[in-house]
Amino acid sequence: MKKIRRLVRPSFALSACLSCSLMGIALTDAHAADRADLDYTGSIQFMPETGQLTAGWTIQVLDSDLDTITFGLSAALGTAAVSGADVMSVTTTLDPRFDGAIRAYQVDLGAVDGDRPRRVRFAYSGPLFDPEPSFPINTLNSNKVELTVDSFWFPFDLRFDSDLTANLGVRIDGEWSGVGVDQVERVDQGFRIRQRDPALDIAFSLLSNSQIVTSDDYIIHDARREPGTKIDDLTQALEICTTYLNDMAGSAGPLPKASILVTDRAEGGYSRGTLIALTDIENETDTDLQKFICHELAHFWSHANAGGAENWINEGVAEYIALMGVRHAMGEAVYAAYLGDYAERLDGQDLPPIWTPDASGRPPYLISYRAAPLALRDLEERLGRDAFRVLMRVMMIEKIKTTPDLLAAIERLSDKPTRDWFASRLAE
Repeated sequence: MKKIRRLVRPSFALSACLSCSLMGIALTDAHAADRADLDYTGSIQFMPETGQLTAGWTIQVLDSDLDTITFGLSAALGTAAVSGADVMSVTTTLDPRFDGAIRAYQVDLGAVDGDRPRRVRFAYSGPLFDPEPSFPINTLNSNKVELTVDSFWFPFDLRFDSDLTANLGVRIDGEWSGVGVDQVERVDQGFRIRQRDPALDIAFSLLSNSQIVTSDDYIIHDARREPGTKIDDLTQALEICTTYLNDMAGSAGPLPKASILVTDRAEGGYSRGTLIALTDIENETDTDLQKFICHELAHFWSHANAGGAENWINEGVAEYIALMGVRHAMGEAVYAAYLGDYAERLDGQDLPPIWTPDASGRPPYLISYRAAPLALRDLEERLGRDAFRVLMRVMMIEKIKTTPDLLAAIERLSDKPTRDWFASRLAE
């Protein structure tokens, strides 16, 4: 195991320069915008004591085929100002799919002019949450700023399947540490957050009090009221899973440095690439912690549309790869016990198929997290473990994100009868 350095959170005396321009944080760094559908450059000021923010964005629309794009933004922020030379018209309504919590902005774009990306500008200010959410994944208070797309704190493409890059200047007064998907850098009046690899979301956390553990492969921010419990078990799980997944991924790896947030909450873990937010791990068993970490790290190679029928690939494959990691680290009996429990959970349930060609909508939890891993177990038994491992590596390298593409890979690596058998298995 690598040597771990325990760091003391640095102290930063930030000036209370309220007259300084929010846009004054330099944002000149070039990043991989040409590989994304949308590129966001923005500045945001957080007022944690009041739960308010002020934000401005320039969104480059890099998909030249788009004539209209609809963004969603928290309705608690009021109505944003939308502008830009490429904006022909804007229609805004409360989106009925979210019970009025999200305001939708339909933006009609002008014609493409050569290679120049079209630009849409958003500006808004106000409270992010009204009322304060009871399920505290997304928070904006004096202890923590934790934001994901679920709070619609930034204008989000409501198609739910476009990738974005981002370059964000954050103004926040006080002493904070930060953790994010790619790079969170301390600057004079806050942070600079850069997300150069295309992803679905802009997600990060700023913490007013945390214990930090770091190594070459990860950084852990322990934000619990009583930090330190089971951190050694967490670091061991990270070491084992990182090594196992990098070996499986081959040229699709290695994993970038993981950023881990450990919270006090009882539920609500998630991952965004290698940003992983954990629930309180104090009462986690070693096997559950190992599986959870492997599952979340495996999501680095998830590429299916998270909002649609193909989400079974994201969750089912990550869960089964996690079980493979548990089998590797802890033995066959532990692996078999998990799968036996999954089968019991499904017994007597009235559930739809995992996937059919006409499937629509996001599969329920038991399908993606329990039925799909059992189907993948059956596929591994039919192919053999070595061949199945090759299939998982091909999925990672080719960034497979649809079931037809997965079935085609199975046929290419084995034969058509196996492809047809697995398609039938998914449709049961």
